[in-house]
Amino acid sequence: MKERLIEYVKANRWIYVIYFYVASAFVNILRLFVQTDNKLILFVSYGGRHFNDSPKCLYDAMKCDDRYKGYKLVWAFRNPNQFSEVENKVKIDTLSYFLTALKARVWITNVHMERGLDFAGKHTFYLNTTHTVLPKMMGKHVVEAGCENFTTFISRTKINCSCAQSEYERKLQAEIFNLPIDKIVMTGYPKNDILVHYPQEKKLAIRKKLGILQNKKIILYAPTYRDEKNPKVVCAMNFDTWQKKLGDEYLILFRAHPIIASMMNIPPDSSFVKDVSNYPYNTDLMAISDMLISDYSGIFFEYGVQEKPMFCYAYDYDEYTKSRKLYFDIRKEIPGGMMSEEELIDYIKDGNMKDIMKQTAAFRKKYITVYGNATELCLNIIANAIKD
Repeated sequence: MKERLIEYVKANRWIYVIYFYVASAFVNILRLFVQTDNKLILFVSYGGRHFNDSPKCLYDAMKCDDRYKGYKLVWAFRNPNQFSEVENKVKIDTLSYFLTALKARVWITNVHMERGLDFAGKHTFYLNTTHTVLPKMMGKHVVEAGCENFTTFISRTKINCSCAQSEYERKLQAEIFNLPIDKIVMTGYPKNDILVHYPQEKKLAIRKKLGILQNKKIILYAPTYRDEKNPKVVCAMNFDTWQKKLGDEYLILFRAHPIIASMMNIPPDSSFVKDVSNYPYNTDLMAISDMLISDYSGIFFEYGVQEKPMFCYAYDYDEYTKSRKLYFDIRKEIPGGMMSEEELIDYIKDGNMKDIMKQTAAFRKKYITVYGNATELCLNIIANAIKD
């Protein structure tokens, strides 16, 4: 009921405007009576949906770092009871959440902490790890293009530090978030560190857990989320065709939004396609796979830290870009982008892998220039910011 109410408010312009100003005023008045807890750090991943991504990487590292000994590390979740492994937690969008946010000395998130409002604590250090900015147009750019809801325009941000992994992205973030460029630091993304240093024994353990034979090459297929309700539109891939041509050598890990995956009816006993949409850590899937297929997803900018081939399957490019603009034509940046399904299958099977890897390397050189040590760099930034 509460979730539906929130979505209704966000979807109605004038109701949201009233909510924004009234609720922001309330929280900022509350702020006057709240004292900062210098030993409190608040974490949020994807709006409280998950216990993962870069915020979790920093959380795990903090627990082993003497500089953060004695700090209270709190997570905000939509459903706190789902995360029994987390000691300190609060339910997001409640009075307790806003009080905790106002008290916290540090905010760490991959999206936004403000929950569509305009506030911050008196002495809050706000670190946004981001969760890939490219290739989809974001922030004020989508508003200027006239293709995004008004909440993006109304929302304000008080980010002190935002993570980027290339100079291209750094300049883009400055415009998207309306931030001074010196607040955007070239650290890379903490969540990508593991992909650079992923233990081979763990890869073997994950393959075994998923029941994947060692002689099989793994294709990770991770299409971006679309608002369509028709699974044939959402996933146009004909898995039978793929299996006929590639089934002897490959298998596919299908990673989609859980809502879409539930509509796909992938047989649980399939030897060729495994639905891993609900697998908790996509870094595991990226690490064990031999190649990636996606379309307009930011996963390219994570997977790309690995020296593995990537392919673009943009079957609905013209239709998709009518409602969601991109910063560049992703089809021209990733191998296979202009190909039909049949052509892409043959390209994967018989293509010149050296040429494919050259294109992938060129993509990485342009968009992913810093990676592998983001967690340590971020912890140093936070420690230096709050040491006094």
